[in-house]
Amino acid sequence: MVDTNTDVDLEREYSPSLHTKRFQDSAKPNEEVLKHFVNVSQEATFLARRLYKTHLDVRYGGEADNQLLDIYYKEEEYGTPILVFIHGGYWQELDRSSAGPIVHTFVQLNYRVLLVDYDLCPKVTLQQLTQQISNFYKWLQRYARDTRATKISICGHSAGAHLALQMFDNAFAQPQNRLDLIDHVFLISGLYDLRQLWFLNSCNPNNNLCLDDDRAAQLSPFCCAYSEELLEKYREQNIHLHLIVAENDSNAFKEQSQRYAHKLIKLNMNVNYRVFKAYDHFDIIEECSNMSSAISCYMQNAIKI
Repeated sequence: MVDTNTDVDLEREYSPSLHTKRFQDSAKPNEEVLKHFVNVSQEATFLARRLYKTHLDVRYGGEADNQLLDIYYKEEEYGTPILVFIHGGYWQELDRSSAGPIVHTFVQLNYRVLLVDYDLCPKVTLQQLTQQISNFYKWLQRYARDTRATKISICGHSAGAHLALQMFDNAFAQPQNRLDLIDHVFLISGLYDLRQLWFLNSCNPNNNLCLDDDRAAQLSPFCCAYSEELLEKYREQNIHLHLIVAENDSNAFKEQSQRYAHKLIKLNMNVNYRVFKAYDHFDIIEECSNMSSAISCYMQNAIKI
């Protein structure tokens, strides 16, 4: 376990809703910001289903579980770039119905957007959940090939950023599994070192994630020893990794992103670390539906590189 002999209140540091500057006229701003996030995100999802073409409940793995995704596109599915979004919720909450804000901007840019779901803990362990995302990436490799995708961008928020990093699973060093089309990876307010938080009630009540010291380290991207063969392949692809946090994220979230960015830089990966002013852990995603917002403009400019 990492050293936790500190005066820092880790329960608070890993409770993102307690750091919002919004809804301060409410009796409980933390509850209000969460409710607002879910409402705004679900409304964006329902609107996207009305505006765009869809393939809903596409199965990428398993048989009777939640290894499902939805595909949104404007006119053409074949021959267009792909944007993948993996939602957060501390691996225990939310689903793809609350992932809609990311859809509008990218569909308008002629991307097809894939909103990815997975089984939530404690129905599965976190280790099993990461295997589901590995299943998704293997499905994605086949889907991208069969539908003649031109390129792939990946975006994960909070716990979803942690899951998105299954792209570094050593299994993907194998040629048949490689995700050759990935060009940009947006990791927004993510969690990369679980050793400091797995025992916190705010993150892991009743140990829903089924972790201990060893498993927390094993499942932490910050602690992983990545395959040099896979890293070299990603360097050749010139994958851009964007480590993004909100100004009103907690210091713990900012430090997680900074430390993981430094690890990737030492591995000679193409990394950009960015703090977005005025945003918190939630509206940084809500504002993705606005093409002129700071976060949307950043992502649009990035994919043009």
